[in-house]
Amino acid sequence: MLLCLALGLSAQSIVNLAYFPFSQLDTAPNTQVVIMSEDGLQQGTAGLYFDGTHGSSSWTAASELNRFSGTTVNALEGYANSFDLAIRNSTANDKSFVFNFSTTGFQNPVLSFGYRRSGTGFNSLKFEYSTDGTNFVVFNTLNTADYSSTYTAITVDFTGVAALSDQADAYIRITPSGCTSGSGNNRFDNVQINAYPAGPDVWGPTISSVVPTSATNVNVTFNEAVSATTAENTANYVLDNGVTVSNAALTGNMVALTTTPMAEGNTFTLIVNNVADAAGNIMEPDTITFTYGVSQEFQCATIADLRSKLDYTDVTVNNADNVEYKLTGEVVVTAVAAYNNQKVIQDATGAILVFDPNNKLGAPVEVGDKISGIYGTLTNYYGFLEFKPTQAYETMVSSFNDVTPMEVTLTQLNDQSFMIQHQAELMKMNNVSFTDAGNTFAVLNTYEITQNGVTATAVYPYFQDADYIGATIPSTVNLIGFNFSTSKIGSNYPDYRYYIVPRSGNDFQTGIRDYENAVSVYPNPANDMVNFQINTPIENVMIFDINGKFVANETAADNRINVSNLNNGVYFARLYMNNEIIGVAKIVKY
Repeated sequence: MLLCLALGLSAQSIVNLAYFPFSQLDTAPNTQVVIMSEDGLQQGTAGLYFDGTHGSSSWTAASELNRFSGTTVNALEGYANSFDLAIRNSTANDKSFVFNFSTTGFQNPVLSFGYRRSGTGFNSLKFEYSTDGTNFVVFNTLNTADYSSTYTAITVDFTGVAALSDQADAYIRITPSGCTSGSGNNRFDNVQINAYPAGPDVWGPTISSVVPTSATNVNVTFNEAVSATTAENTANYVLDNGVTVSNAALTGNMVALTTTPMAEGNTFTLIVNNVADAAGNIMEPDTITFTYGVSQEFQCATIADLRSKLDYTDVTVNNADNVEYKLTGEVVVTAVAAYNNQKVIQDATGAILVFDPNNKLGAPVEVGDKISGIYGTLTNYYGFLEFKPTQAYETMVSSFNDVTPMEVTLTQLNDQSFMIQHQAELMKMNNVSFTDAGNTFAVLNTYEITQNGVTATAVYPYFQDADYIGATIPSTVNLIGFNFSTSKIGSNYPDYRYYIVPRSGNDFQTGIRDYENAVSVYPNPANDMVNFQINTPIENVMIFDINGKFVANETAADNRINVSNLNNGVYFARLYMNNEIIGVAKIVKY
């Protein structure tokens, strides 16, 4: 009976649900971010989305989308060559676009399209599906590195994915990655979404993804609902390399396998068999190979070791490495910015900027946090090395850790051979004067300073959400910041040089900081009452957080204040008498 049903279904004619020849597409910067189907049963209703809806990312039409001359590869009969759709620019790495259509009365959708790639274009396409536009299941990842500038027809067959059958809304999401330049692009044309008329479910389940989440846990996701009796039978899961499965727990379509410990960096083969779907169809044996963690050759104990993995001496390119590294050692967070979730981490061997626009690092971290076990890839951003996280860090070691800035001179900051050894490190420059004193700081502008008779444009407000943006530029200060280098600022390409990037208003240290050593604080850390030992009475204390934001103004009694209302963290206290600053101290509240 099953054979007859299968034969009967295979004999049915496939139907075109939606067709996207892109004949109405506009050129950049006006390329549409919502594109409707031009043919098929769902002409004008099925859509392609680049606008942040339907599970897509928000794409920039001016720089990440465009149209070019198209092709007839994969075209429906009667359609001539018109335009194609180009996705482009390394800024679009890991952004997603989504097809939304209906499979009501249909099953087993098939996506096909004409495809070509430039040499620096995206070299990987991840395909996912969903029925709600929110929760997506990984279906396949296509390596496109070897595709050329000649159009090729590609088919992604979702046959057997029961979740996509007879649905009022179906979604296919595509996420490109691996583009290495601003001009790199991939082009699509004549996209077809086809499906077969609905019939009985005669296919067994298949595996959509296998994801190791720890040394003793592997998540196996099926393409459809499965029988708990068969899915939770540990005998149906076999791992090699001496690893055994002790428990299988089903939640939705996913089975969490508990295993004996897997060695990090090793590759494992999982064989799954005898799992049935809700209709009783038993799967064919499925073999999946996966790697837990990062292999030993890509594990780095120190930041210096990590920095040695990618050549960043070419200041003319934005070049990404797709290798996943693991920084195993302990590092301290020295700077945090909300924009693109940027951070700077440092250890005894060096520092590196963490660029995390997709918030892959995990739980929020603050300045002074010490963490370990960070996974990510490296990018040479025009001569500045960046680390882009790929998953959550493993361990929060401690909080409230100090990193003493390295004292440098402007002469050293101008010395490329010296500063290349100290990229991203926290630094301090004493007694520097701003040429633009009295004006206000603007984001991504550069500012000229003078120290000991040496003058250079060497201060750069790189953190776009820093609290001093818009504040008055001081005259002469001791300046703290992290070392930043680039040959690209905005759309300009000045001579390659090193800058100091202040993190917050607290990094502009005026003369009041000279009082800091004269103030003793006890207990410190403190939970409630804080005592200040200083040679003069204190009238009030203004408290600022680590980023320079005003938090509280406390009246002092016998040179004591209550900090019990503060959140745990590091604060700076300015001590006042008769509206004059008489000292500055650091408080740690726990």
